Amino acid sequence: MPRGATLPVRTALRVAERPVRPRAVYLWLAIIVLSWSLNWPLMKLALADAPPFAFVLLRLVGTLGLLVPVMLALRAPLLPAKGERLPLFWVGLLQVAAFLVCAIIGLAILPAGRAIVLAYTMPLWAIPIEMILEPQRLRASQLAGAAVGFAGLLLFLNPAEVDWTSGHLIVGNAMLIAAAIAWAAGSILYRRRVWRSGFWAQTLWQVAVSTPVVAVIALPTLIGGAPLQWSPAFVAILAYNWIVTTALGYFLWNKVLAVMPAGIAGQVVALTPVGGFLLSTAIFGGAITGVIVVSIVLIVGGIMLTLRG
Repeated sequence: MPRGATLPVRTALRVAERPVRPRAVYLWLAIIVLSWSLNWPLMKLALADAPPFAFVLLRLVGTLGLLVPVMLALRAPLLPAKGERLPLFWVGLLQVAAFLVCAIIGLAILPAGRAIVLAYTMPLWAIPIEMILEPQRLRASQLAGAAVGFAGLLLFLNPAEVDWTSGHLIVGNAMLIAAAIAWAAGSILYRRRVWRSGFWAQTLWQVAVSTPVVAVIALPTLIGGAPLQWSPAFVAILAYNWIVTTALGYFLWNKVLAVMPAGIAGQVVALTPVGGFLLSTAIFGGAITGVIVVSIVLIVGGIMLTLRG
């Protein structure tokens, strides 16, 4: 066979080695976006029955109670590999404990639609952090995406939409931005090394190390704060957080990443704040101004450009 004739064969072999992308992957992504979008207005409703920190603590404890028996039944390792537990401890504190605590403070103050848009600016905040740590790794499309996204963020926070004379509202917006920054920092710290531990062991460990931290923060509100109201709606929202947004959400996300590059999948998940904003507006009401629409389009567009880079 002539030398050049082997090229089509090699190409065919490479194509054959690629994972086949089933049509169901788009259904999985749709379930992820819809379930994560819906969770923010549901959490807003739950705060009528529970103090913010108590809700976060119950969410983490319930997640542990769900994951541990399942992993034991599957005979999956519960602990990360030695040498990875301390690094994953810091990752968990940032993208689980810090994110959830800051996000729930902001959600308790601001409408759910505004809260989810600010919290999902995480990819934009990753750019300035990476510029400090490893500026040579950034691409022009990432910088362009950050510029577009931050322009949308400034528009989203302009004085016509946010009362900058209210310290209460300033704290709410600041907490949600802090949540996004903590998420970004944890994600960058996670990406800086190759992990030997399984995905579920990493997830369980991050939730486990975050739970005592949140418990210490929540303890004063559990002792001297408003009592929990164990209504059927509150229990249903907790169960939704344990089963749908955590167990099912991460399970489907893992299946998506097995057949689709993370950058492409991330661009689809970037639609989550749009869905969350629309669902929150439908549930709680509120005006959708042209300025808000333009700012959200810029923020989501900037996130997509960043992820593509």
